[in-house]
Amino acid sequence: MKNIQKKILTFPLRIALIILIIGALFKIMHWPYANRLMLIGGVSISILYLIRFLYKKPKNKIDFVKLSLVFLWLINYLIDAFHVFNIPYLFEALLVALFIWWFTEEGVFYFKNRKFKRKGIIKMFYYLICYLTLLALSLGILIKIQHWPYGSLIFVLGVLLLCLVLILDYFLIEHK
Repeated sequence: MKNIQKKILTFPLRIALIILIIGALFKIMHWPYANRLMLIGGVSISILYLIRFLYKKPKNKIDFVKLSLVFLWLINYLIDAFHVFNIPYLFEALLVALFIWWFTEEGVFYFKNRKFKRKGIIKMFYYLICYLTLLALSLGILIKIQHWPYGSLIFVLGVLLLCLVLILDYFLIEHK
């Protein structure tokens, strides 16, 4: 049997991810403080994930892939957001390769082996919120692209529902 170790800093990482998502929403909607929110979220994720990585014993290849994915994403974001220099598509290609590596080795099992702390109405509510999130994000993006009325409102609702899903996921799913 594998030595299963409790993951640390899961909730602070989710809060940092929510800050990042809200920053991206601000960027898309052309609201002020978008870059600051995205920078705070991205740097927070990187620092917290580095602490989580250093805490984990033993480490395997996929742990290094995930750490590389986090830091390469942060470097790519900082270079793009602050226009440091331009190497077209190099970091994006590396990010896609690392994401595919993670998804094929661990990502499918991450979503497949999820167990709820409680079943019944709570599980149905969680899945309903997930479906509403996907629907609101998809429709909001499409309607916003077409410049139809209420596109921004539906998109903002979808992003807020996504933040709610991240919080609910922490409290409703068993995490080993």
